Amino acid sequence: MIMEELAKKHSLGLVTTHYLNLKVMANKVNGIINGAMAFDEKNLKPLYHLIIGKPGSSYTFSIAERIGLPQHLIKRAKSLVDENHFSLDRLLNSTEQDQQLIQAERKQLDKLLKENEKLQIDMEQLIQKEKHTQQLEIMKAQNEVNEAKIIYLKEMEKKLKSLLIEWRKTEDKNKVVRMMQALLFKQPEKKVLQRKQQKLESRYLEIGGNVKQGDKVIMKSNQQLGVVKDIRGKKAIVQVGAVPITVSLDNLAIVIEKNTPER
Repeated sequence: MIMEELAKKHSLGLVTTHYLNLKVMANKVNGIINGAMAFDEKNLKPLYHLIIGKPGSSYTFSIAERIGLPQHLIKRAKSLVDENHFSLDRLLNSTEQDQQLIQAERKQLDKLLKENEKLQIDMEQLIQKEKHTQQLEIMKAQNEVNEAKIIYLKEMEKKLKSLLIEWRKTEDKNKVVRMMQALLFKQPEKKVLQRKQQKLESRYLEIGGNVKQGDKVIMKSNQQLGVVKDIRGKKAIVQVGAVPITVSLDNLAIVIEKNTPER
């Protein structure tokens, strides 16, 4: 009755109790709110965490058993307690422990979510870095081709000057024309490929066999060196530097380094 009157008068206060009837009343009367301090029943330690909105257990018999109170006294005390009262206390006890377990699992879940977000950010950064590396590799390959073309054009200029001198000196103009045709229609890519082939042949030895994952190979069409990462039907994924390329198996030849024993 006193609590109800205080609630009607909008009094502000804090009431501590082990009396279960008051806890039940708090859920029925407007203006009164249950609260309980979290407690670790297993280790008999307070957790110093206030839980608002639910009543707490007094842990009367649990504490009595843990501190070594004689069993006959505990049994006698239980027999004197109303069964409904005792059941409610056990229910509150179980509910509070379940709540603590849920909170611990939620903290673990929040931790895992944060770790997952960090991994996602790291992965996105790694992907961007890999794309940047691939672009650099492509640019490097293009620069090598361009440098080869520049060398070719310089050689072509020298040869054309020589042919011009020969044109002025010789009477056999047709011979000079044929030389010019042979020179002009010889593609620079062919020389680039020849240089690459010579360079590869100095280090690697071509061997027979069916191409499989993990083999070191060269592409016959452009003399690029790479490693087979995957086989997909009649095609293979070949890693050339940082760039994966899809290549027909017919265009690949297995190679080993010359100082490596043949398999």
